[in-house]
Amino acid sequence: MWHLSTRQLAGLALLAAITPALHAEDWTAVTGRQALTDLVSGATAEIEVQPGRTVTGYYSPDGTARIEAWGEVFRRTWQVEGEDRVCYTSAEKQTNCFTFEQDRDDPQHYRVRNVITGEFAHFHLAGDKLASGKEAAPGGLARPSAEEIAAELSNPNTAMGTMNFNIDYIAYDGDIPGAGSQEATRLLFQPSLPYPLDETTNVFMRPAIPVIVKQDVPSGPGRYDEVTWELGDIGFDLSLGKTLPGGIVLLGGLTGTLPTATDDNAGLDQWLLGPEAAVAMVRPWGVLGVLVTQQWDVAGENDYDTNVTGGQYFYTFNLGNGWQINGSPTFSYNHEARNSDNKLTFPLAIGFSRTLFLGGRPWKFGVQYWHYLESPDDFGPDYQLRFNVSPVVALPW
Repeated sequence: MWHLSTRQLAGLALLAAITPALHAEDWTAVTGRQALTDLVSGATAEIEVQPGRTVTGYYSPDGTARIEAWGEVFRRTWQVEGEDRVCYTSAEKQTNCFTFEQDRDDPQHYRVRNVITGEFAHFHLAGDKLASGKEAAPGGLARPSAEEIAAELSNPNTAMGTMNFNIDYIAYDGDIPGAGSQEATRLLFQPSLPYPLDETTNVFMRPAIPVIVKQDVPSGPGRYDEVTWELGDIGFDLSLGKTLPGGIVLLGGLTGTLPTATDDNAGLDQWLLGPEAAVAMVRPWGVLGVLVTQQWDVAGENDYDTNVTGGQYFYTFNLGNGWQINGSPTFSYNHEARNSDNKLTFPLAIGFSRTLFLGGRPWKFGVQYWHYLESPDDFGPDYQLRFNVSPVVALPW
């Protein structure tokens, strides 16, 4: 639905009287470059995507536009093309065009048609105020598309809240007897609820809660203990993210690990703490970046020292329609390992994901394959499969 000025309403009334019917006898087209410019310039489009939750598009006279949805701002540009359509272009270079029609039997009733898909959005006007309306599909004048949502979810400094569920299957290998027959299945829940300070700056507090479904742990020469359905050590980070001009993203803060494991073989029984920093490049085609962390033991029951440099490199290539090629594997270097052959763990990763709308809510589904180029020689991961489900959620503030 649209919030139009009195001048724009008057123009629509005039167009309704002089424009011929289009598609059906009950509808008349709104045509003419100036008429369409006057119609859209300064207009507000608001759509209810879920009960009690709306997204809003603002179209400025200078040809810029923004969509406010799910706590994030999506930037667009718009222009009139030809004599009968208005087109917008998203930051990811996706373009959609629309035609406008007025109901001849109900002059306050309008519909907007997507030129490519043929889908309609309907809205009503009550004087110069907004009234009820529904939009047929994402990617319209008031609603971000799956491609826009997918690209934003790949931005490490996004203000969108998500509930991230990872399911990992890990196959092991190593020099100790029986290492190649061991495996693990884990669940990792990591919610992300950023606190926006302004349009380019966010504060992140992200816990990482692991549940070990099954984990084979070496307990002696050729012997392994099986850990099942136990809570692991909970990790967390507290960081500040800033987006700079040109799409450069910087993050910095603290990372740590809490000794919450419910089985001795499922955790370190130590408190870990240290710094983290990340840099990323966000472009219309995708994202490239790396995160580096450092953790030391600061308290705990065990006598040994922990000194681990870790991190994650990540990349995304946008394919359109919510599809992406991506990878986000984690790596580590254990400075306290007994020899150099057991210090580095480093995988290569390839995967794909799809963002779509279910019940009006964006969901991201993905799968990745990690192949470990370097792994502890004694006992370490050989390859890993990760399945991810991430629904977008409204921020509580």
